[in-house]
Order: sequence, then structure tokens, then C-alpha cells
Amino acid sequence: MILSGGRAKFAISRHTIPIFPEYLGFSKIIKNLPIHPIIQLDLKLLPRNIFFVSKLELKIRKLEKEIRYHQYLYYVKNRTEISDKEFDLLFKQLQELERDNPDLSSPNSPTQSVGSDLDNRFEKVTHKVPVLSLENTYNAGELQDWIDKIGKEETYSIEWKIDGASIVLYYEAGGLDKGVSRGTGGIGDDVTENIRTIKNISLQLDDSISIYLRGEVYMTFSDFAQLNKQTGGKYANPRNLASGTLKHKNSKQVAKRPLKIFTYDAYFPKEPEGIDTHQKLIDYMKKYGFPIPNDIKFVKGSEVISLIKEYEKKKEKLGFPVDGLVIKLNNLSLRKSLGQTSHSPRWARAYKFDALTVESVVEEIDFAIGRTGKVTPRAKITPVQLAGTTVTYATLHNQDYINSKGIGIGAKVKVVKRGEIIPAIEEVVKKGKKVFRLPKKCPMCSSILQKKDDSVDLYCTNPTCPGREKNQLAFFCQKKQMDIAGLGEKQVYNLYDLKFIKRIPDIYHLSQYKDDLIQLDGYGEKSVKILLDGIEKSKKNDLKVILPSLGLPEIGHKVTEILIDNGFTDIKSLLQLASSSDAKEKLMLLHGLGPKTIDSVVQNFTDKNVIGMIQELQKVGLQFKAKVVKKQGKQVFSGQTWCVTGSFQKFQPRERAMEIIVAHGGKRVSGISSNTTHLLAGTGSGSKLKKAEEYGVKIMEESEFYSFIVKEGLL
Repeated sequence: MILSGGRAKFAISRHTIPIFPEYLGFSKIIKNLPIHPIIQLDLKLLPRNIFFVSKLELKIRKLEKEIRYHQYLYYVKNRTEISDKEFDLLFKQLQELERDNPDLSSPNSPTQSVGSDLDNRFEKVTHKVPVLSLENTYNAGELQDWIDKIGKEETYSIEWKIDGASIVLYYEAGGLDKGVSRGTGGIGDDVTENIRTIKNISLQLDDSISIYLRGEVYMTFSDFAQLNKQTGGKYANPRNLASGTLKHKNSKQVAKRPLKIFTYDAYFPKEPEGIDTHQKLIDYMKKYGFPIPNDIKFVKGSEVISLIKEYEKKKEKLGFPVDGLVIKLNNLSLRKSLGQTSHSPRWARAYKFDALTVESVVEEIDFAIGRTGKVTPRAKITPVQLAGTTVTYATLHNQDYINSKGIGIGAKVKVVKRGEIIPAIEEVVKKGKKVFRLPKKCPMCSSILQKKDDSVDLYCTNPTCPGREKNQLAFFCQKKQMDIAGLGEKQVYNLYDLKFIKRIPDIYHLSQYKDDLIQLDGYGEKSVKILLDGIEKSKKNDLKVILPSLGLPEIGHKVTEILIDNGFTDIKSLLQLASSSDAKEKLMLLHGLGPKTIDSVVQNFTDKNVIGMIQELQKVGLQFKAKVVKKQGKQVFSGQTWCVTGSFQKFQPRERAMEIIVAHGGKRVSGISSNTTHLLAGTGSGSKLKKAEEYGVKIMEESEFYSFIVKEGLL
């Protein structure tokens, strides 16, 4: 089919399919495909928002989305649903497709960047050194091929791959200046105060040198076991706990956790003389007392493979978590000439150990009901030791997963720690009585379980289901939402079961039961005061925090920001919008909102139960208004529409720069479109910068912007 419109002609073959881009998040038109002359159709006759994409591009985009999802789980949520090996296979599949089809590759592909652990609660810092990921292999043959390509007569280091949280330590003039998380690889979170609590690193060196170290924050198995015993087995494993602790906002609490650091590489603003190999660099780091993992060996490339078995035997006797080995070229000059991709250095490889598996038996299968109603089954197994912890439960994800593995009660199974975080059943060795089937009714409220849209998961659609209510309350109180001190998941569940709270507004009436709460086991006057003070403090949050904390489908922090940026700065304006006859048409004009989100906004803000909950929360003092920047007299940005991207030195957070623009007449948007007039671009700018160039948007860097506002007297 050939589509034509004016001068534009696009060849559409049987290998292409029609796509509405707002449903998939992309809108690229595939050109120059083999012509399949069936019919000619004027483009003017087509809907404006329909494009044709190849099945191959659709496959690539789906792979990108799947990989981003698993990166988000690993780096942000500290959990996984697939093994490291399964993730690496997905990643390599995408790399190969992009290599063979460069015209279909996206600048925003996960292969073009490292996974991100950025947290909006911390100040952002631009890294001074490359903070990349490593190319992984599980195959000794692949590793040898890489060595042969570099040079098997070259010397390589073999080092443990520590399974912790990546960190960069910046020492300036002999003192620890900053500790920064990996973040996106270009920008990280400033966690200096937490790093300063770790006892096995020096805060002040003997000499006034400047050195930047890459390292890994970890926790030993013995320290983890002791701490986890004290908390009743609350934490999944050492890596999970170390990563979560590093992002704790209270450094006094971090100091109580036995974190440690290993350092494994160093960079210098001014390199010392005589350091031309990695081995000399390691010796230099040891000289200043930096903690280095044991068992580093330097050998010829021809000897590397033979030593891998030796390391695998040692792994089980180590006191800290590792998930493989890192093989690095020793010659630093040759490293520089080999360079790096946007994702990984060409002079190093990670050899990953296959995840350890142990055999056990499925004793029972139960399931949890999340705040959205999603049913997540899990298997109770005969307790086994795996990766330093006792495992009694393994996730089963959904019915399709259970069917594909053939899992049933009584089955003998192989259990693996996925990413050494979440135990999962990898294989059925001996079948049980029959493959387990999830019930048709919710075990918590007896409602009929249903599938949503194209999801393979089952959901309880009863909004008053106890499982949903408990988890909705816990979600509302958690740190990344309303951040109510004293109301963690355990406390929320307990208060729910004791009938003190059932719905979100009930939280703000707990002060009525102060005397009763003090009498509860595990509370007391001090704990209750912390809880009630935390509830009162949460009333100071504005719309930007409150709205996504309600847990309404599709209405998270990003969507809330888009709504506020487009003038919907209080709940009244949102309710009026949703109830208007052309609500969906108005929302479609807002860049960044897809059909599913638009439907959810309209549905939720016309739902009498949601409206009633909001009204109750307003009565107890919650302010459903965004903090609006006041307009200033000098409107130098009047008529301009600005977008922002990247990280900044003078404006941290970057919101401060946008507040100046809005205060002086400008409009802020979250994405680039044909209506955008300016892009404020900081360090690490990505897809927005490229899109701005395509649209001919005026791009202003931080230094130019700063000079302009100083000249105009806006500071």
C-alpha cells in the first residue's frame, strides 16, 4: 500500500502495521520499505495521529520498554522479577537488533546509558569520572574471544564483582569532599553524609592529594544476619539492605547500620607520575589505606580462564556478597586507546556466575493482594539456605508463570535467588499432585478475580478489599509519598487489624485514640508522639505530593507534575476539568498524557468515592494546592514556553531555574513540542536536547542563562 499526501510518499509493505503512537509512546515513520502495490490512499484521508511502523521496530521498542522496567525494579525498587542471566540475554538481544538495524535504534535506548538509581529526595551532582556499567558474559568461550581480540599476551586483573551499591568517592586536597551514587552514570545523588558514617574509609588522608574512587557499598553476611535477626527478618538480603540504607535521609540511622566499602578503581584530576598500569594503581590505593578486595590476581590473558574455577570455589567461603568476576586490562595507556561505548568500557568484562540453585519442596501456595488489587502468588517451601540467607518463600508472579513451570503443591523444585534478591522457582524437578490454579475469588473479600486489559495478572476489583485497603494505607504513608514517621508497613497493618484505621482519612483521626495507642504492645508514649507528630507534619505537603500519594491508577508524580505545569494547580480546577463535557479533548492537548492516563484522570476525579475522600482530607487540614510561583514585575520571559533537561551547578534542584522563568512571565512544560520556544540544557542532557534541535527550539546552556538573569537583575 502506498500512502501519499502532497509531496510525501511512504511505501507500506505487508511487514508493516498501523500504530497509534500515543498508545506506544513513539511516532517514527518507517521509510523506504519494499513497495507492496495494493492500493493508493491520500494521507489526508487518514487520522492525523496514525503512523505505520515495521514489526521489527515494534519488537525493538517492546524490548526497550521491558529492559527499562527491569532496570527500574533493580536500581530503584531493589528487587527483581527475572534472573541476571535472563536480563543480560534481553539486553544482548536488543544490542544485536540495534547493531543490525541502526536506522531503527533510538537515542533513548537502554543500551545507550546505564541503569539509574536517582532519587528525587537528594541533591544532584554531575560526575567528574565515567561511571559506566560492564558488559556481561556467562560463557568462558565468549570471555576468551574478548581476551584474544584485545591480546592474550597482555596482562589482565581478575577481581571479585561485589554485589552492593555503586558509589564514587571524591577526595579533594586530601579530604573526602563528596560521596555520590552512580545515578544515571552522568549525574548521581549526593549521599555524602551517609558515606561519612562508614567506618572502613578515611575522611582525611595523610597527603593533600585529589583522587576520585569508584567503589561498592556492601554489608557482610554475618552483619546482615545479626541485623536482620534484630528486626525479625525484615530485609531480603545484604545488597538490598545496603542499597536502601545508602539512600536513607537520616544519617544518624545510617550510622547504626554496619555498612562497608570496597574500592576498585581510581582517577585523578592530575595523574601522578609512574602509574601506567592497573596494578600500580591498586598499589597506590593500598598505600593510602583504601579498602581493596582480596584475591586480586594479575595474569596473562592465556591464564584467565583456567583461574575462574578457582574463584568459583572460593565464592561460597567469602564473607560478603559477590555475583561474579571482573576482568580488566592492566595497561592503562591501552585502555585509553580502546575507549568506551556510552554504556560500558571496552577494556573490561564481567564474568557472571550462574545463580546458585538449591532443591526444595513446595509445601503451600498463598497470595497477596496489592493496593491496585493485583494478585501475587508465592510458594511456601521447605526452608533452605541460599546465598547466605534462609529461604522459606519463593515468588510465583502470576498464573502464566505457574503454568509455564508446571508448579504445584508437593513439587520438588530448584530455587534460585534472582539477582540474589528475590527467591524464585527456576525449575520443577519432580511434579506435584497437579499444577496449581489461582482461585476465582479473592481470598480476602470473596470478590470475583478478573484480568485487566491485556495483563496476564489477576485483580480484585473490590475497592474495599482488606488487602487493597491495607496496602493503599501503607503506600500513602511511605517515604516517597507523604513520608509519615512512625507509620511503616508493619505499623499500618497492625493498626488496620486492630480497627484503628481503615481508609486514608482515618490516619488523621488517630490523635483521638492517643491513650489507647500508648497501651498497645510495641508503642508507648515516645512512639505514639513520633507517630502523631509525623501525621501533623504531613499536612504541610502540597498537591505535588498529596495527589500521587493517594495511589489513584496512572496518577503518579510525573502525571501530577504535568497537570500542575499546565495550570491545574488545585484540586478544584482538576475536579472542574474532569466533570466538563470536553475533558478528554482538553487533556489530549497536554504533552505527556496518553489515552490510558487521560481516561484515569477523568474517571477518578468524577468518582464520588474519590471526591468524598478528598473532601474528608481537606476537612482535616490537607492543602490540595500546589505552591505557585508568584509573578514578578519584570516579565522578561512573557510569551515564552520553556522546558528543562540535565543537571545544573548553580540551580540545585533545577526547579529553582524554572521558578525564575515562571515568576517572570514564562510558561513551563515537561516535554518538547512544536510550541516549545526554549530549552534550558544542563549537563547530561539527553533526548530532549536532540528533539529540541529537530524542532528548531532555542537552546540555552546554564552559563548563558545565568548571565542573562544576572544582567536583567532577576537574582
